[in-house]
Amino acid sequence: MISFELTEEQQQLKETCRRFAEKEIAPVAAEIDEIRNPQESFPQELIGKGFELGFHTLLVPEAHGGMGGGLLDFSIMMEELAVGDAGVAFSFAATCAISRMVVEHATPDQCERWLVPFCADKTGAYSLGFGATEPSGGTEIFYTGEDPKFGTKSFAKKTDAGYVLNGAKQFTTNAGRAALYGCMVRTDRNAPNFVSNSIFYFPATTPGFSVGKIEDKMGHRASSNGGLIFDDIELSPEDRLGEEGKGVEILLQTYHANGVGMGALALGIARAAYEMALSYAKERHTWGQPIIQYQAIGNKLVEMKMAIETARLLIQRIAWASDRGLHNDDVNPSMAKVYASEVARQVTVDAMQVLGGYGYMKDYPAEKLVRDAMVTPIYDGANEVLKYFMSMEL
Repeated sequence: MISFELTEEQQQLKETCRRFAEKEIAPVAAEIDEIRNPQESFPQELIGKGFELGFHTLLVPEAHGGMGGGLLDFSIMMEELAVGDAGVAFSFAATCAISRMVVEHATPDQCERWLVPFCADKTGAYSLGFGATEPSGGTEIFYTGEDPKFGTKSFAKKTDAGYVLNGAKQFTTNAGRAALYGCMVRTDRNAPNFVSNSIFYFPATTPGFSVGKIEDKMGHRASSNGGLIFDDIELSPEDRLGEEGKGVEILLQTYHANGVGMGALALGIARAAYEMALSYAKERHTWGQPIIQYQAIGNKLVEMKMAIETARLLIQRIAWASDRGLHNDDVNPSMAKVYASEVARQVTVDAMQVLGGYGYMKDYPAEKLVRDAMVTPIYDGANEVLKYFMSMEL
């Protein structure tokens, strides 16, 4: 029989994340959102408090100093943190997904160099960043054709000592805040894109590396997203993650975690919007009764609730299967992100509608939640691209 009961450890994780969101994130979320300068809106102190609780190490095995959690744990954490604020949750989501990439593909020496100091940090200074998207657009790096002219443009030229990296990345999460960066670049310009990308990691202090523009975003104001610039960065073969030419394959495998994490994050946004709308509908009176008693409002809230519960079931089913290595299951991990992100957009707009004119005012968080939800179908693999890859597997 299928069980939907969380373990005692998962219940504790859920409660810890919920308390953190309620006591630490929610009280300052609106204030952070109002900071106009994106260079100043990253809540370093708040992220540090999350590091103290070990949120960043959730997907790292205990052998390396992590919490040793799985993707179901990841979905629980992301949903609860995103109810507090999507931008804060997004910073942890990126760090966790990147750490999982390293765990799955790094050598023992690389784990010692990269993961041990990462897990030991309790200040938030050792966040992780990964550059995939380029100025030409995120879809370009997933070019599936045979023509070598198309695909990733950033290039690591082979030398006697290793590689020299040049190029740029765009919209990187934790840009300017990470201590360790990864990136996917071409290592062979004469081979098709899908078999000529490789992944490298290097410290933020590496000569030739710099951070470009920090983006001024519509939502997710608490996360730092910006450009990465590579100017003759000298890297050794020991800085390469996995085999040469396997970069796209490794990145797509990482989307197992991304799908669950981003889906759960979108779910948290939707849940925050629904809970706000439900509370308002019970308190707001017209014609002598609370507006929840009107069929139009009641039906809308029920539809929002059903969409949220359906999204959670899909996300957790995928996480459960992935934790057990059932990657050939008939439900693709990207479905979690695609479905939940579309639910987030619809539910937040419906919540704004329930509040009427007040939903458009900054007195209520409805308009912020709409802004936060709008990007969820775009980042970490645009839904259209993810649907395209899923259709290829049908």
